[in-house]
Amino acid sequence: MPQEFAWPANVDRALRAIVELEPRDTALWLRQQLSGGQSDGAIYLLLALAAARYVDHHGPLIGHGTLNGSPLLRASSLLSRPFQTLALLQMANYVVDLLHHPNYGPYLLLRLRPVLENTLEESRLQFEASVESGEEPLMAEHRLVGLLLSDNPHNVRHLLTEIALRQFHENEHRLIIVHRTADLMHDVQGWQWAEPLFRPAVQYLASRPAVRTPIIPDDAWNAPAVSITDDAMVTAVNHLLFCEYGEEPQILRHYQGWPLAELIALTASEMLCRSSLDVHAVTGIHCILDLLADPSTPRRTRALAVETALLGQRTRRQKAQKPQWHPGPEPRPHHYTAETLKALVLSDHEGYDAMNAVAGALLSGDDAGTIAQLLMEVALMGSGPFEAIHLVKFIWGQWLETTRSQYPHLAWRHLAAATRVVSQTVAVDRPHAEPILDGWHSQGLAQHSI
Repeated sequence: MPQEFAWPANVDRALRAIVELEPRDTALWLRQQLSGGQSDGAIYLLLALAAARYVDHHGPLIGHGTLNGSPLLRASSLLSRPFQTLALLQMANYVVDLLHHPNYGPYLLLRLRPVLENTLEESRLQFEASVESGEEPLMAEHRLVGLLLSDNPHNVRHLLTEIALRQFHENEHRLIIVHRTADLMHDVQGWQWAEPLFRPAVQYLASRPAVRTPIIPDDAWNAPAVSITDDAMVTAVNHLLFCEYGEEPQILRHYQGWPLAELIALTASEMLCRSSLDVHAVTGIHCILDLLADPSTPRRTRALAVETALLGQRTRRQKAQKPQWHPGPEPRPHHYTAETLKALVLSDHEGYDAMNAVAGALLSGDDAGTIAQLLMEVALMGSGPFEAIHLVKFIWGQWLETTRSQYPHLAWRHLAAATRVVSQTVAVDRPHAEPILDGWHSQGLAQHSI
């Protein structure tokens, strides 16, 4: 007889309380959680577990509750307490809306019998084969359960990451769901939840036809980086920007020995400045850049990350529309007050003037963290749950690439691109923020003491 996944009694009660929530009750629920001493990280984890328990992730669409907690938690380090709470409220409302959506359920995470082979290496190989066959999604879950009984969850993460990178060109979410789920477990010290949180990722990865991208030999992508001038970097960015889709790996190989992570990041942001590139394309690239920045990333995974970084399907769609791209920004250094920038972001519905203003502010030495905070606050107050959580994690990634950059005279592109997206989004999505803001205020969540 099928049985539900075995949740500890206290977690079972907490998850049942979430699935029974009506959207209008989410702010009260969040206040009760915070008043009861729950940390922000613990609440993000509960929301992720609720999404894993009650949402079907076999695709082609996925429930984002498992993969947005960590970037929002990290982004909150730039926010004041009231806006940290608003980010939590937006996330909670997103998950509650998801649990009520008929396209994602009803679903229950069931207890699965572990499937193991005679050796650990054979178990890994058979798990990988089940996922990539596109024909064994349930068997892949059984094999994941078995693998987690005999292998370190960090090793399973690396294996899933490599599989996800091979599917990156089909959809950037293939990598995002694996990478951000693992980030959340790392951030909240929650690796004991590896089975229920990785199973949605496996459902998603295993429910597609077999897809593979060849792995370039390690040495092609692991040469030590040398110093490159700003002008040379701009030339290389334009080379990648205007090449035909599919030529990017060959061009990157031409630049091996250069700071490739920086080159990829600048190319993505420059494309975002010029085109209607979906932020999911860039948040997918953010995951790749995280892998390249992490010294623990295996060489084989690092090679595949560079190979696939600019091959996302959203990048492909935008490159097919190059004649419609907007001219690139040409900012001039200029100091702006926060009030002036905020007014520009809110009033410039196309976002191009606001983009140039933020670029000029950064070139003049204005603080990138302050600008990122401003953009996050506008996003949280000016859009509904879906857009708000995606914008905040996107802005966080753009700020992170700004801080990582070794090219300060070029790195303005990251937050400038984010500004255009925020302006365009809040121009149309502001009505969806109103019920969230009502709950934020009515439950006292906008206070510094919560």
